[in-house]
Amino acid sequence: MPNKKILIIAPAWIGDLVMSSVLIKALKNNQNNSIDILVNSNLISLANLIPGIRKVIASETEHGKLSLIYRIKKGLSLRSEQYDECYILTNSFKSAIIPLIARIKKRISYLGEYRYGLINIIKQPIERNLGMVNRYLNLIDQKYSDVANPVFNINTNKESVFNKFKFEGKYIVFCPDAEYGPAKRWPTDKWLDLATELSQHYKVIIVGLDISISEEFKPLESDKIINLIGKTNLVEVMKIIALSEGVISNDSGLMHVSASLDKKIIALYGSSSPTYTPPLISKEKRDIIYKNLDCSPCFKRDCPLGHTKCLNDIKVDEIKESVTRLFQ
Repeated sequence: MPNKKILIIAPAWIGDLVMSSVLIKALKNNQNNSIDILVNSNLISLANLIPGIRKVIASETEHGKLSLIYRIKKGLSLRSEQYDECYILTNSFKSAIIPLIARIKKRISYLGEYRYGLINIIKQPIERNLGMVNRYLNLIDQKYSDVANPVFNINTNKESVFNKFKFEGKYIVFCPDAEYGPAKRWPTDKWLDLATELSQHYKVIIVGLDISISEEFKPLESDKIINLIGKTNLVEVMKIIALSEGVISNDSGLMHVSASLDKKIIALYGSSSPTYTPPLISKEKRDIIYKNLDCSPCFKRDCPLGHTKCLNDIKVDEIKESVTRLFQ
């Protein structure tokens, strides 16, 4: 069977992009397929770290906008690549426009938003409890096994990281943010209590983007609690995580990034599901904290019942016990 030239239309979230790298690994496995990836410009730095990619192509579309003229121009510009296949990893109508305009013969995905004609090889959806990574692999009739876990290689220079961010020694990383919404964020006051408790034994580095969370950590800042929220780019955060003893994180993009760097993870789940989007790392290196309430998982950005018990019921002492088990 001849090797193929393949285009991947990447998902728009950090965690989903990390999980989709398992599909890329499978497409590359024992084959010399040439694989390009079209990805939102804010995720270029991460896409460049995915093994097996020939070319990363930036998409400058705005989230939630059709950007039809831009998509047509981008599709036209890709015609000369003469791709054999395209895998569209999102469900939106607009995400399937570029492959059609690029005249890619096989456009493979799920029907999604009634994409008849745009998708010409329509795969049948699988059950959600089989997980998102299997949703991607089902496009090529494969199933997940942990030998296919995503592993990103990032060059880290300990001295360079320590000099730039003014800390040194062993540390653990907190990821208290989750871009998706409040129903995936363990309450900040609990993160503050946990930082105070753990700083008696560990150096704690806090990373993320949400400046409002950063403001709440400011009174705790010291040589043992170092607040880097809003002060790093994604690659710098990855380097900080790669050099750490382990990570405590909400179910977020940085949780999946941590797994791709093969770091020990304590993962906190609220409205989402550890069955659908688990950290793709060996079970010995992860501890999943999930209350599995009757209302869980709802997959909502905000708690529809107004109590967010799925996260509020997670106690600081539970996380401390998990740290003792996993990080020592």
